[in-house]
Amino acid sequence: MRPVRRDAVRKKLVHEAVLDKIDREHLSIDTDKVRARLQTNREHVHGKLLRNCLDRWERIIADNHIDTVRKISVSDTETDREMRNMSPLSVLLSESERLRVLDLLVERTLMQPDD
Repeated sequence: MRPVRRDAVRKKLVHEAVLDKIDREHLSIDTDKVRARLQTNREHVHGKLLRNCLDRWERIIADNHIDTVRKISVSDTETDREMRNMSPLSVLLSESERLRVLDLLVERTLMQPDD
């Protein structure tokens, strides 16, 4: 069994928090803020795989395709892990919501058995 990196857990928790907020507040992901973050991400990546992830995010955002975001959030494929890493959606969370995610990360880390 492959160990799960702390950063991967954090990204997954962020995605869960974003989806929870989208559902709770009926948010669109096609916002100026999200598109600006996508552009910033695009300016800082190199390599075909990462550019492909950002191209895919661009389509998902333009179509406001929340169901695809849900699939990415729960999937454990390498591609979907990269999609979570490149996700521009964290800008939808407030500072207090981000801090809650970090608290959850600490709780989950403390609950992990030592190997």
